[in-house]
Amino acid sequence: MAAELTKYAIWLLSPLGLWIALTALAGLGLFGRRQWRARIMVLAQLQLLAFSLPWVGDTLLGQLEDEALVMEANRPLPPNVDAIVVLGGGLEGRYDGVRALPDLNDAGDRVWQGARLYKQGVAPRMVLSGGLFQADPRKEAEAPGMKMFMLDMGVPENALVIEGNSRTTFENALRTRELLGEDSSNIALVTSAFHMGRSVLWFEKAGFTVSPVRTDIRVLNESRAFWEWLPKPQALDESTIAIKEYLGRLQLKVSGAYETGRSQ
Repeated sequence: MAAELTKYAIWLLSPLGLWIALTALAGLGLFGRRQWRARIMVLAQLQLLAFSLPWVGDTLLGQLEDEALVMEANRPLPPNVDAIVVLGGGLEGRYDGVRALPDLNDAGDRVWQGARLYKQGVAPRMVLSGGLFQADPRKEAEAPGMKMFMLDMGVPENALVIEGNSRTTFENALRTRELLGEDSSNIALVTSAFHMGRSVLWFEKAGFTVSPVRTDIRVLNESRAFWEWLPKPQALDESTIAIKEYLGRLQLKVSGAYETGRSQ
C-alpha cells in the first residue's frame, strides 16, 4: 500500500497532476476570492506550458543523464562480474486476449543491452527484475516478458533469474539480493541513464558493488529548427520523467538513505 500511495503522490506533483489539481481546486472555489482563483488558474496553465518546452525537458532530464555518464566513466565495467541485473521499465507484459507478445517501449534498450552484455561474457547469470502494480490477472508482469525477449536473443534459460514481484527500485534491489544470495556481490546494473543514480544507491544499500551500464539516453543536445523548440508532448514527457526522479531522490534524502548509503 505504501508503494502505491507514494506513486500517486509523486504523480500528483508532476506537471499534469499539478495542472489537474490546481484547475480543479480553483474551479471549486477553494482559493477564496475570485482574483486568487484566476491567478491559480493562470499558474496551472503556465507551469504546464513551461514543462512542455523542449529546452526545459532537455535541461531537467539532461542533468540526470550527464550524472550517469560521469558515474559510468568513474566505475568502468570489469571483464567479469557475478551477475547482470536488468531493471524493468523497458517493456509491457503480455495481456490475455489482446497482446500475445510483450511490447517494447522507449526504454526497450535496457533488455537489449542486457542480452549484449551476456553474450560478451560479462557474467554467467542475469537477473530480470520487474513486477507490476496492477491487479488485473490478465496482464503479465514485466520479468516474464523480458525472459521471452532474452530467449529470442539466444540467452540460455538456465542463465536467467526471474524476479517478477518488485514494484519499486527499492524492491528491485532487495529481491535481487534475496535471489542472488550473499555470495554474489559484484553486478553490472542496466537501467535508463536518468534512473541510474537512484538505482545505484539502492543496490549499494543492498550490499552490491555496482558497475553502472546506462541505456535509454534521450537527450542528445542536437541542433534543431526553430519550430522544434515549440511546446510538444515529448518535452512534457521528459519533464515529467525527470521531476518524478528528482522527487524520488527527495524522498530518499528525507528518509536519510543518502546519509546512510555508501558514497556514489
